[in-house]
Amino acid sequence: MRQCPKGHIYDEKQSRECPYCGNVEAGVFQPIGLGGQPDFPKTVPIAGGEGNVFPPTVPVEDGASGSAMSVTVALEETESGINPVRGWLVVTEGEKKGLSFEIHGEQNSVGRGSRFDINLSFDKAVSSEGNAVIAYDAKSSRFFLSPVLGKGKNNIYHNDAMLLMPVELHDYDRIQIGAATYVFRSFCNGDFTY
Repeated sequence: MRQCPKGHIYDEKQSRECPYCGNVEAGVFQPIGLGGQPDFPKTVPIAGGEGNVFPPTVPVEDGASGSAMSVTVALEETESGINPVRGWLVVTEGEKKGLSFEIHGEQNSVGRGSRFDINLSFDKAVSSEGNAVIAYDAKSSRFFLSPVLGKGKNNIYHNDAMLLMPVELHDYDRIQIGAATYVFRSFCNGDFTY
């Protein structure tokens, strides 16, 4: 590759001289649709605010805490900051019997760690890669449990059967993840919703 005095880059194996400057040999590459002597302007960066070339990327500020971070807001969160409870998971077997977890609208991720909506960090037998999703369908007021295949290391059991595909959840269904068993209870259902 070679660069001509005007800044054009061309393949010297295809042309002895720059094909963009009009010194084109017969039968050799020539830019399409350019008559006469083409003179392409050099590429220049787009100026950002205040003459900067590309303004720096800055994180979004979390209005509540003022800290700079990217925040995902629940789709159902109201203007008053309430994310309505749609149901619960309650530990019925294992170390933390009686501990409950709120299920909100849309999809609720289940796993060990603070990034999950339902954080099972008390159970070291639960994978930190994510294990399941509990989804609430507001149109039908129904809940569904789905494994996250290929992510977490745990088998998930729904009413003592290994979960390999999404199933609908009903009141008092048992879910086993890691060393604990949970019972599902709906708050919003065919009889009540808000």
